[in-house]
Amino acid sequence: MNNSLRAGSLVAALAIAACAQQPAPPPDTRAADEAAIRAAIQEWSAAAAAKDAAKFSTFYAGDAVIMLEKAPDIHGMPAIREGLAGMMKDPNFALSFAADSVTVARSGDLAYETGHYAMTMSGADGKPAPEIGHYIVVWRKQADGAWKVAADVPVSDPPGGAAAPAAH
Repeated sequence: MNNSLRAGSLVAALAIAACAQQPAPPPDTRAADEAAIRAAIQEWSAAAAAKDAAKFSTFYAGDAVIMLEKAPDIHGMPAIREGLAGMMKDPNFALSFAADSVTVARSGDLAYETGHYAMTMSGADGKPAPEIGHYIVVWRKQADGAWKVAADVPVSDPPGGAAAPAAH
């Protein structure tokens, strides 16, 4: 056998071996992941309605960030827990939110949620100051398979703007 034929046979054999050794793609778990995230959103929203800051903060990853308008970003679980506890102590505090969509990456490790919210806090005069808006939340699957919030970005609607859409 000449050298070029031998080299061609070797390349073909290596190509076949490489194809045979390719790992199968991981199973597509997007539907199950979306269901898990939607269930978490329901629990998270219930914790907000109950003004349970301790439970509410458990939905955030340890290195999460909350990016509020006209306020410094809140980084990490201790700061998030403290900030949420302070907000929820407000006698006029109320928060409700609902997902409009949840999209899970094919890789199964990241997802994002978009939705709308209604929140009331005390205004400068001590009276209830309602706010409506929309948000994006980035979810990240943890090593134990649980989904946690990595980034929470609420955006208030302009005053006098259209009402938030109804929950799905």
